[in-house]
Amino acid sequence: MELPFPVRAGLLFVLGAALGAAVNWAVYALAWKPRPFSPWDAAGRRSALLRRDFLPILGWWFLRRKEATLGRGFWLRPMLVEILSAVGLPLLYWWEVESRGLWGEGLSSPDAATLHCVFFKHAILMAFMLVASLIDVDEQIIPDSVTIPGTLIALLLAAILPASHLPVGPALPSYALILDGSRRLEGLPPSSQATFDPLDAWHSPKNSGTAGEFLTLSSPFIWPKSLGGQPHGRGALVGLFCWWLWIFALLPRRWYVRKGWRKAFVYFWARLFRSRVTGGLLVLGIVGSALILFVWIWGGAAWQSLLSALVGMAAGAALVWLIRIVGSLVLDREAMGFGDVTLMATLGAFLGWQPAIILFFLSPFAGLAVGLLIWLMHGRTEIPFGPFLCLAAAATVIFWPGLWAWTLPVFALGPLLMLVAAVCIVLFTLLLMVLRLVRERLLL
Repeated sequence: MELPFPVRAGLLFVLGAALGAAVNWAVYALAWKPRPFSPWDAAGRRSALLRRDFLPILGWWFLRRKEATLGRGFWLRPMLVEILSAVGLPLLYWWEVESRGLWGEGLSSPDAATLHCVFFKHAILMAFMLVASLIDVDEQIIPDSVTIPGTLIALLLAAILPASHLPVGPALPSYALILDGSRRLEGLPPSSQATFDPLDAWHSPKNSGTAGEFLTLSSPFIWPKSLGGQPHGRGALVGLFCWWLWIFALLPRRWYVRKGWRKAFVYFWARLFRSRVTGGLLVLGIVGSALILFVWIWGGAAWQSLLSALVGMAAGAALVWLIRIVGSLVLDREAMGFGDVTLMATLGAFLGWQPAIILFFLSPFAGLAVGLLIWLMHGRTEIPFGPFLCLAAAATVIFWPGLWAWTLPVFALGPLLMLVAAVCIVLFTLLLMVLRLVRERLLL
């Protein structure tokens, strides 16, 4: 922070260009189908490449000479990716560190170390989202080689950098709010009950936040003691359940019921036992369980942060997984790819379950507009949903103070939020049924 901001911005521009080059490398290396050319593959190294061709941004400009063999404009997108990364990283730093844009009204600004922790975590998240989006655009698939490392890095950062979560306002009491119009607090004697508005707690100067108030799985309420570290076993059980739910989601499962439930179980277990992936995932599950228990024993802020990331991972994946199942049953076709499930697990691990819900409901707005444009221009009805999830996640991070203040009354419902979610899923199912009927009528 002692360096002038222009100097820091210049260094971040160079670092962002290098990060963009790493993103391009990951897009080429982790794609399901190999690309025809990149400076990092064996074919590229044999194609009379010069050292200058490996420079970020400028290297792609020099590689224009190979358009005759590799196609016109093959260099344009990777160069734009590196330019976007080089410009975007200083802008993100200016917003989060220099301007303290994530600390909205009523929140006191934290120290420089905390600001840089938050920025560092979000820069890594943006890089992973860019890789996943570009591969999804090219292949309509998000490989596990992107989402698995992303989720593991998110959990690791949550454990070692507890202050890297998004900031929130002052915590509400742990008892539920009764929404009877007066917003009285349940659990208080009638003589001492008082009206309460969660937004007042966010904006009130006397209740202004401190640097230690970051998003947890219990936000906007205070952290319950039952989910604490050792000796509270409930928190460990919740963390291990979320971890093994993610491991189960990654297993190579196939479920065919056309030949009966008995054969469906036989095929299911046969697929698991014969796959080479199963053994590696089980080892990962056991090692991860041991590390989770270690942090649980350690306790404190590290455990709160890790458990919040685990719940965000499981909640994000479960939300899209449920929508995928319901959509596939109603539409009689695959509604969403499973890569979107694992991508939401990554986003939930980085951000938490509350931002995961917010970004999921924001993503269809961008998807609907772009999808309609693609349908009008090309007649395609299938579009990759991953880029829109990533775009909504970026918007959630940038505009977090306003989004949190706007959605705070919803999250203040406490357990009633589960009922609201169930009603939304029912309404979503009815909407899909109507869309299927309309589609069938149009095809007649």
